[in-house]
Amino acid sequence: MRFVVYISGLFVGLFLVIGCINTRTNASIESNKFGAVTEARLLGTYRGNLPCTDCDAIATVLTLGSNRTYTLEYVYVGKSPEAFSKTGTWALEDGELSLDGLDYKYKVESSRLRQLDLSGNEITGDLAQRYILHISE
Repeated sequence: MRFVVYISGLFVGLFLVIGCINTRTNASIESNKFGAVTEARLLGTYRGNLPCTDCDAIATVLTLGSNRTYTLEYVYVGKSPEAFSKTGTWALEDGELSLDGLDYKYKVESSRLRQLDLSGNEITGDLAQRYILHISE
């Protein structure tokens, strides 16, 4: 009988240890997320200075509207003061933002959008941090 109590206690202890480890892992994972990406969370204006091969930067302003429309305005800084703009519709799928009429997408991150390359991969290298548009407050 003592043997059965001993084994039962061992199993209960083992389950408690496993439960604590799993809880800590899940808590760590949850703290790294900024919440579910929803269309309502994306609405607003994002700004950034994207890299440019023949100018100082591409000053970019992207506005996402509640009716799934966007306006993208950009100026080639140091080359031309003329502003260019595009309008269209946007869509959100699997944490990536697609703009109708553009070949590239944006990865949705906490309060910012990271431009992806034409293959849908994150841009790496020295200029990677310059391919980010930050939400305007």
